Amino acid sequence: MILLLATALAAESPAWHAAQARQFLKRGWLDDADAEVRTGLLLDPAHVELNALCVELARGEGDIERALACASAGAAADTGDLDARAALSQAEAWLRSNFGFVEVRGPAGIGSVRAAIVSTSLLLDEELRAAVTGAGERARKGLPLPSRLALPAGDYTLHGERVHVEAGGTSLLTLPPSRFPSAAARGKRLDLGVGVAALSGHDLANQLPGLETELGFSAPLGTLRIGAAATWALRGYSGVDLGHEVSPYTIGGVLRLGMPLEIGKALVFAPGASLAGGMLPGLELACTLGGSPMACRPGRADADQLPVYATGFALVPGASFAMELNVGPLVLGLRGGIGHVFGVLPTPGVLDEDGQLTDWVSEPDVLHGAVYSGASTLSLGL
Repeated sequence: MILLLATALAAESPAWHAAQARQFLKRGWLDDADAEVRTGLLLDPAHVELNALCVELARGEGDIERALACASAGAAADTGDLDARAALSQAEAWLRSNFGFVEVRGPAGIGSVRAAIVSTSLLLDEELRAAVTGAGERARKGLPLPSRLALPAGDYTLHGERVHVEAGGTSLLTLPPSRFPSAAARGKRLDLGVGVAALSGHDLANQLPGLETELGFSAPLGTLRIGAAATWALRGYSGVDLGHEVSPYTIGGVLRLGMPLEIGKALVFAPGASLAGGMLPGLELACTLGGSPMACRPGRADADQLPVYATGFALVPGASFAMELNVGPLVLGLRGGIGHVFGVLPTPGVLDEDGQLTDWVSEPDVLHGAVYSGASTLSLGL
């Protein structure tokens, strides 16, 4: 029993984790060794051997910040082998005299970059050259923005921008939008759209194609883009004894949610969804005379019926796709969309005919149809 208890206690000691880590390191099991080191340091953050192993592992992975932290903690320990503590102090001094840091930032809306890191300084030390190579490989796979990089002191180009790294210091590198042809499309921007829209369906058969305009603002929302815009349409309608009537009462708004997908250095494909609302004039109803109120239904009036043209409200959920070309701070685009129109009638309503007010009611009170739209867009990155 005492032996089992002693074994259990030993398994929870920093020294036991250090021994395990050392064995795993000899076998090349780096992940297992690192797990043992991290577990042991939770028990004793100042353990000299564990910190020495931490420095060795971190330097091998190019994690200079962690190597510095472990070297500093081990060198400042109150107990432990003096030679080991001295070695950790020397390792800390060497790292601080040979490495610095770069804070890399990008334009708003850009969350990562595949960057090339090129050293323009002569590096003779093998570990320093390996550190640059490792940092470059990680950056080419994808560097989160903002990010903090450890690099040997010297001069570099990172994603085409020059940066000087001072030993023991931190340099700031803000990558300009010109290095990201799609930056304007991914950041905050002012959006303008001009196009055409056509409504279809039995209930909306008298609605004519017309001009659609919108002015709005959009911004990134994680990997998505959310936007809102005010809309106005110049759309006409036809009817019994009517030409092509045009009503100015077509004010509305739209909410958009899209997913920008970069398909080239300057091209972005953005499928999305939208919810639009606005006034819808000229909804045609056929009303039967004689009732109070008059009974109406959607459609063209027969000879014994009275045509009524009402202004309703349209609610349009839809889907869209856009192709955008980024030209500096400007984004030129084409957008197409399709949606289902719910045309809500103002029923019961009142008809003013030669000063005589007549009540009417429609059944159904919601008209249905489809809308197809296409637009040219121009956006300005803010």
